[in-house]
Amino acid sequence: MSGEKKQNVRMIFKVGAFLAFIMLGYLGIRSYKRSVEKLKINKCTEEIISLVKNIQEAYFSSTDYGEFDYKTAERMKLFPSNMKREGFREVTNAYMGGVDVYYSSLTPDRNRSAFEVSFQGLSQMGCMALLRLDLSNLNAIAVAGFATPTPSGVLDEIYVDTKPEEIKDRGRKFIARGIMYLSDEKAENACACKSKDECSVIWKFK
Repeated sequence: MSGEKKQNVRMIFKVGAFLAFIMLGYLGIRSYKRSVEKLKINKCTEEIISLVKNIQEAYFSSTDYGEFDYKTAERMKLFPSNMKREGFREVTNAYMGGVDVYYSSLTPDRNRSAFEVSFQGLSQMGCMALLRLDLSNLNAIAVAGFATPTPSGVLDEIYVDTKPEEIKDRGRKFIARGIMYLSDEKAENACACKSKDECSVIWKFK
């Protein structure tokens, strides 16, 4: 083999090795990002479960959440301690996004017998995963995904006896029962914050 051919072969191997290195690096970064996402999703799951349990236990003997809001929850120390992160004045979720709570209606004539929790600043993947989270054992009534930061209170007119078909057409809100089987298309439409971590998930509980 001539010297020129050998040089060309070496160049091909060098280019191939370089491209392989780039591809491995890309796959490594992608895998790392997915692992971080899963950790955040798992942490958010723990946070919403702990927070809801704290609220329900605090109001166990009452069917009226009164003027329940963020300041009330903070005063009653209902937020899990790990949601009070260093450098933040207010509690945050695992995505470092805002958290909001507010009283809500259970039925048209019982307008303070439920409450809502909002997790904001979520990625699209996080939003879709939390939107599908089955919290029926915590008496979840409804859940909604949004592409922008959205506070609690927007599910106020969804009641415990609202028919699912009525909910689906109202601002991308979905009934909690069966939410795990929500199609990818509908979940992606609700959580359409593809470029930034600006999605929100709001749950309603009794």
